[in-house]
Amino acid sequence: MSNPGNIIGGHKANLSNPNTSEESKQHSMEVIENEYGGGNVGQSSDDSSKNPNNVAGGLKATLKNSNVSEEAKDSAEERLNDMSSEGSDDSGKNPNNVARGLKATLKNPNVSQEAKDNAEQRLNDM
Repeated sequence: MSNPGNIIGGHKANLSNPNTSEESKQHSMEVIENEYGGGNVGQSSDDSSKNPNNVAGGLKATLKNSNVSEEAKDSAEERLNDMSSEGSDDSGKNPNNVARGLKATLKNPNVSQEAKDNAEQRLNDM
């Protein structure tokens, strides 16, 4: 099935397009009202079905984007901190790959001593 948000978006675009006929606009209005309850598509603020690495990457990008308001940056930073405070349990990850990554961190000359100490501690805890 098609994404309802995309369908509604297409009909809303049709309504604001000066090159479409009144009949087409009327049809779009009817579809939005009758089939999609006025076009109010709820957004999920629940990130449980999303890849946490992608969510974190998007939040980090928000922090560095100069076109984003300070309020949005504060919100992104708060969410990012909440995600990191949930712990860095490596559940769902291959423990051998995690160990290899931590060992690589220890040998990487571009990594800070603090990060190396953290990696060594995590390796010892495994």
